[in-house]
Amino acid sequence: MAVRQAKYFLEDIKTVNPDMQKIKAMIQRVAPSEATVLIIGESGVGKELIASGLHNESGRPGEFVAVNCAAVPDGLWESEFFGYEEGAFTGACRKGKAGIVERAHMGTLFLDEVAEIPWPLQAKLLRVLQEKEVTRVGGHRRRQVDVRVVAATNRDLASMVEKGAFRRDLYYRLSVIPILVPPLRDRPDDILYLGEYFLRYYEGKSGKKFAGFTNRLKRFFLSYNWPGNVRELANCIEFAVSLEDGGRIDLDSLPHPLKEVAREWQERNKPEKCNGYNDYEEKLKILRVLNKHGWTVEGKKKAARELGISLATLYRRLKIHNICF
Repeated sequence: MAVRQAKYFLEDIKTVNPDMQKIKAMIQRVAPSEATVLIIGESGVGKELIASGLHNESGRPGEFVAVNCAAVPDGLWESEFFGYEEGAFTGACRKGKAGIVERAHMGTLFLDEVAEIPWPLQAKLLRVLQEKEVTRVGGHRRRQVDVRVVAATNRDLASMVEKGAFRRDLYYRLSVIPILVPPLRDRPDDILYLGEYFLRYYEGKSGKKFAGFTNRLKRFFLSYNWPGNVRELANCIEFAVSLEDGGRIDLDSLPHPLKEVAREWQERNKPEKCNGYNDYEEKLKILRVLNKHGWTVEGKKKAARELGISLATLYRRLKIHNICF
């Protein structure tokens, strides 16, 4: 079972989105505490990056021990998590072995995809959280551990609790401080910002030089749903940088499945101009202001005033840009 280390810091969370900036501020506030944190978000939004940044911000002297709960082999849960004593089972190391909980002593234990932990182990994990002690498989000695637990999931744990698929007491123990990470499609101001960041990052690694993105690629990026979130965007840019020799990244530079989506989008859409702005620039500006003031009627009125247009004009622009309202 692969165990990963903390290689990301708070400054590695690149964003201009207000909600993500609030998450960064929250990390700074809660990092020094011992409270458990539950990071909730779709695959690819950067949950491990947040957990790693939280650990490095905490000042805890121990390791950041990250484990993907979905990758733990059946039958090895207890021995992997809690370790085992000499002779606990056939094939066990002669001197026994510490589990990942002990390894995280004085540090942070990051349980990625925590919803995959089987029911019998959930009770034992709860005891570790409550009693701060662990007993190895085949042993009787209780070992004290000082572990800060951070968990992450892309599933609705609350719904799993109601269905009896996840322990209620463990859920409440894990979600003392919940952090809800918005998907990339709800952070339109981050799409081009992160796209540019990844372009410069992979440009530096490749030794090539790029002028940026074409306007039609920017428009497509803002209209695309990004089901794979930030990870999909990063992979897309890495592919384009690897494929092209320089100049501007365009629709034809995208990986094949996304290129087909882009071609269909291009057939349906024509570049427009709205009140002196390129359509992608105005769309981004409108979304930033609406995210700032909120999507209620009162929020839209404030947004219209800040944009210097009437409320009726704002609604027309929302319709032009195919923004649901």
